[in-house]
Amino acid sequence: MFWFSAYFFQQAFLTGVLQNYARKDKIAIDRIIWNFEVMKADFVPTKHPERGAYSDGLFMDGARWDDDAMCVADSHPKVLWSTMSAFWLRPVDTSEDKHNYDKLYMAPIYKTSERKGVLSTSGHSSNFIMYLAIPHSCQPPHCETFWTKRGVALISQTDD
Repeated sequence: MFWFSAYFFQQAFLTGVLQNYARKDKIAIDRIIWNFEVMKADFVPTKHPERGAYSDGLFMDGARWDDDAMCVADSHPKVLWSTMSAFWLRPVDTSEDKHNYDKLYMAPIYKTSERKGVLSTSGHSSNFIMYLAIPHSCQPPHCETFWTKRGVALISQTDD
């Protein structure tokens, strides 16, 4: 289990995971995308995944992860941040994409709660990391637009 928040430059970790998969299966790295699977809160890996990596250490801002329903849910009253369950970063060939994007919220991941950054010379934002596709309940009014308007995001460090 990799503690995602511990890395100074998370993009390097993510690129390394993609490169390992590409080299192992002899696939061009440009043909690889991420598929994600959120694990139960009590998940403790007993072995390494065949591909990709298990990661944790994120917090959800503007909503919470409902471990029973395995989807994004409204925050509890007076709770600013909630701990996000561990997730499996699973690289797949674009032809093997298993995601149903109509049922997923593309949650942006930021290093800090500021949600703004400066574009560096490497082309990376100093704050935005990536999007994590996580299930939403699909029950009206909950849809990707609903959570986007609420400003739901994942952050790797809280202001506390």
